[in-house]
Amino acid sequence: MTLTANKGEWSELYVLYCLFADHKISAADNELKPTNKFYSFVKIFREDNPDQPLVYDLENENTVVIRGKGLCKEISTLGLSGKTKKIFDKIKIATDTTFSVVEAENLMQEFLLTKIKANSLEKSDLIATIKDDIVSETEPYGFSIKSQVGGASTLLNASTSGTNFIYKISGVHGDKEQINAIDTRSKVRNRLEKILDTGAKLEFIGMTSQVFRENLRTVDSNLPSIIAEMLLNYYLGKGSTIDVLCDLIANNIVFDLNKIQIISKIKNFLKIVALGMVSQTPWNDRLSAYGGYIVVRDDGQLVCYHLYNEDAFKDYLFNNTKFDTPSSTRHNFGRVYEKNGELFINLNLQIRFLH
Repeated sequence: MTLTANKGEWSELYVLYCLFADHKISAADNELKPTNKFYSFVKIFREDNPDQPLVYDLENENTVVIRGKGLCKEISTLGLSGKTKKIFDKIKIATDTTFSVVEAENLMQEFLLTKIKANSLEKSDLIATIKDDIVSETEPYGFSIKSQVGGASTLLNASTSGTNFIYKISGVHGDKEQINAIDTRSKVRNRLEKILDTGAKLEFIGMTSQVFRENLRTVDSNLPSIIAEMLLNYYLGKGSTIDVLCDLIANNIVFDLNKIQIISKIKNFLKIVALGMVSQTPWNDRLSAYGGYIVVRDDGQLVCYHLYNEDAFKDYLFNNTKFDTPSSTRHNFGRVYEKNGELFINLNLQIRFLH
């Protein structure tokens, strides 16, 4: 049976084939450009079948040795780079949401892979050991993979129960149904403007997910309020990119934080989201399970950020992400509602890459 997947999923398999072929990935600078530094991948671990975990040994040039229970298979990778290039071209030109890539599927059989996307209970998409002049890891670490192929991907996905921020409306003059009846293309923005035009005030009071709230507070106790203020400015149309939204709340007397302090907190938040924190799972402030972040650029080149070079990674995230508007109907936000005689409105957080 022919397998189908989307561009992001095929890109993960493309990364695996590139590592089989080259055994290394260029380190990235803060603009996602390759440097003259490389990370060498020594072993890759897969559990497509829980009863037969496999280790792909990349220590010998032009060879991959697959080891498992009672298994040792050596595969020559001469010519594999040319095949991976053809696979990337097929991924890039695909127009359907999900599609097949016969060339990639044929290689799956050769390398004993049964699934396009690796099994993982974590956010890691690839488990490996690596080495370079600075880092030499003997324990497996996880890498997240993001693909620029086929459009901008999300860094933080919207969730109805996870990423809604709650604002209390006080002093409103007018009927809430008149506000909710606004159904323009920018209806959330126009509803907020209508609320404020009546002389009402919007006050952030909490989040629909206590788990996400506590995750944010683990990063920084001020973070829920800081993001809530950025979110309000975003939905009011004052800006969308992370850098601009930080500028808008810098030196806010409510937070008593300057621009440098605000940016530092947001950079840490973006890094932690990229490396594992999600809205619905408690986060314990540990990143030791994550080795880094691999990006498939739109030209097919792979670049990697490792945690020891986190400044470049955080700069990249900060300068290349924005707030985004998910479906207000699907995620239950942007409408005024009444609870215990008081009025509220929810605004939803979703973060997307610029490219």
